[in-house]
Amino acid sequence: MKKIIFTFMAMSTLLVSCSKDAIADDKGIIGVWELAEFQVDAEAAGTYLNLAEDALNKLRKEDCTIVTFEFKNDATLITENAINYLNISAGPTGLVVPCPIEKDTQTTTYTYENGVIKFKDKDGDDVSAKATVDGNKMTVDAEGLDLPNFNTKGELVFKKK
Repeated sequence: MKKIIFTFMAMSTLLVSCSKDAIADDKGIIGVWELAEFQVDAEAAGTYLNLAEDALNKLRKEDCTIVTFEFKNDATLITENAINYLNISAGPTGLVVPCPIEKDTQTTTYTYENGVIKFKDKDGDDVSAKATVDGNKMTVDAEGLDLPNFNTKGELVFKKK
């Protein structure tokens, strides 16, 4: 279960740290986005990634928001992240994942050009991820994020509020 929480934390950390001199190229990304799906290749992914996907699906069914990104016109990115407060366990009827009450909020900057979100990770290293915005759906290629314990194809799907 610790690997599930660590995977979620790594995803959110990589998606929120950017350089301050960034300029946003709208292309539909401006707005508030909620993490809606975590899709992994079921055959290639490890058990913990499949459990992470199941946990997120359970929380979304309960209308629980775990990660929110607000992309603004001035290249500001505001994140709200409840991943650090997840408490995942197994019960007699399956996963038990209560919706966290607490969340962390962070403000940073980003760029979005030619279908790629660019930012700096927590160590100051440049990171980029392919992202496709189609109306109220944004799909981010998680494989390109170089996430720990994530060496397979997968996508993070966000829905616009």
